[in-house]
Amino acid sequence: MEKTNVYSHTIQTVIRIISLVAIIILVISNTLRIETYDIKQLISMHYEFFSFIINCITIILFFIVIMYPTKLGFVSIIPFLYGSLILIFEPQNNMGIFMFGLSIITLYARGFFNKHKKTKNLTIMIIFFCLIISEIRFGKEIFLNCFIDKIAYSFVLFLCLFFFQVYTFDLFETKNSANKLDIQKIAELNKRDAEWLADIINGEKYESLAIKYHMSLGSVKNRFKVIFDEIGVGDKQGFLNKYSDYEICYGDDFSSKKKKKLFNI
Repeated sequence: MEKTNVYSHTIQTVIRIISLVAIIILVISNTLRIETYDIKQLISMHYEFFSFIINCITIILFFIVIMYPTKLGFVSIIPFLYGSLILIFEPQNNMGIFMFGLSIITLYARGFFNKHKKTKNLTIMIIFFCLIISEIRFGKEIFLNCFIDKIAYSFVLFLCLFFFQVYTFDLFETKNSANKLDIQKIAELNKRDAEWLADIINGEKYESLAIKYHMSLGSVKNRFKVIFDEIGVGDKQGFLNKYSDYEICYGDDFSSKKKKKLFNI
């Protein structure tokens, strides 16, 4: 099976290179801050100090991404941190809106909102509202002018996300209705792998599979690592994001749809 998605080895290599370049840039940026300001000056300059701290956190996150390039969920933290920093300290800079939006898009793509949507959406809205309200300390006039601009930019960004979501949902709903993933076509995988993938889609945990098949939890996780790599999805969440609506089969020997009918699930 050809792997051309974001979890392919080629794309993972690109992600590692991008992360390494970003680390170099951030290290240089922090080094210049240290050379320009002494510690007391840096701490007293809130924006520079928090920029320094966020750079350090981002460096750590990019190191994690280098080691585990399929863990793209960590990427969402980065624009969230910088977006929050801009919203708090630079009321006239609307880039914070787009950085915050980028964080939400990344979380959405990662499947963060697949469960507990209402709670998570409400939490995001409260955080965003608190960040904007914090700008009131710059004065009433600046706050009101910037607030109107941010609401306008947020509304446009929301419309873009809304129509993108509606379009992609309709597109994939139609496309995926007849799609199936035949594990038999992948030489390195077997019928049990197909059954395991069907179980994962139905909400089974690694622990329950280990008990069911009398295996150690480590063995199950290691096998899934091989399975996900062969399919080209990176990890469990990547698999669920792409194949949750698919029929999982192994030729004519096994079908997740037949299994659902058998157990009425």
